[in-house]
Amino acid sequence: MLTEFLQIGIGVAIILVLGDLVIRNAVDLAQTFRLSGAFIGLTVLSLGTSIPEIMTNLVGSVDILMHPEQRATVSALVLGTNVGSVVFQQSFALPVVGLVGVITVKRRELAEQVGAMLAAAALLWVFCLGGELLRIEGLVMLAAYAVYLLYLFKHNHVAEHVSHQGSDGRRKTIVAILIIVGCFVVIAVVADQVVAAATRLVHQLPVSASFLGVICLGTASTLPELATSLISILRGQKEITAGILIGSTVTNTLVGVGVGGLISGYAVPRVLVFYDLPAMISIAALLYVFLRRDEDLNRGEALVLIALFAVYLVLRQHLFPADVAVGG
Repeated sequence: MLTEFLQIGIGVAIILVLGDLVIRNAVDLAQTFRLSGAFIGLTVLSLGTSIPEIMTNLVGSVDILMHPEQRATVSALVLGTNVGSVVFQQSFALPVVGLVGVITVKRRELAEQVGAMLAAAALLWVFCLGGELLRIEGLVMLAAYAVYLLYLFKHNHVAEHVSHQGSDGRRKTIVAILIIVGCFVVIAVVADQVVAAATRLVHQLPVSASFLGVICLGTASTLPELATSLISILRGQKEITAGILIGSTVTNTLVGVGVGGLISGYAVPRVLVFYDLPAMISIAALLYVFLRRDEDLNRGEALVLIALFAVYLVLRQHLFPADVAVGG
């Protein structure tokens, strides 16, 4: 058991370090092509910080194809990781950053940020209702994300002209791209080991696979979003802070689950359909109400969200101690 815990801890640490390296190079690329701060937060940074969740889903789906007898366990683990990451961001990371600094979303941007988060969660829930996430539904989720990116691109988030690059600038751009690709390859290998260790651990602990995904992998994989947001607050870059945390919830849901669903499909445990996803949708709706009223998250609202996260965890383990298939 100790070996598995060490393997997971070291693997997650490596993923976080490589994720940070990807983010920094992605930001350099974004600045080279004169992307705005809002667009960087909602797309480049949110995608970069979602690398652990995306790669966990990708590797988990490949494992399902190679070991179909473990489909239920691996599905619960990777879906729990993804949903747990989103709930953690909504009800813990966002309010913590709000307590340290300010989380602000202008009313005219609520639809493309919090509204998109709410819509992505609702779409995933609808697809999971039957207890199976099909490949075609994974494709639909990826298409929805592509439409979302197109919408952001067309609504004043990108500068009109790309800056001119000399040979030095082109060389730096190529190096940044190569670093990002190399990090993706290493992350895929490490994520495979993390998923394998977590799967073995499920059989040794009195907790469900989805709960392990929510607590261990879900919260740990949110560290890039939390760290990047806190850094942006401390550096006075408030424009991109909300975009990172809110944008990554959309990315995790549509891209992470979408990629995995397209590759192998998933067996959806009962707890996700009847508890996790409704909680995710409810918290997103509450965030919409909070931000629509004041355009920022005040201290009282932040504390309410943190309290809800604690209640969410306690009730989850009490009401759903084991993963059961929908209809089981």
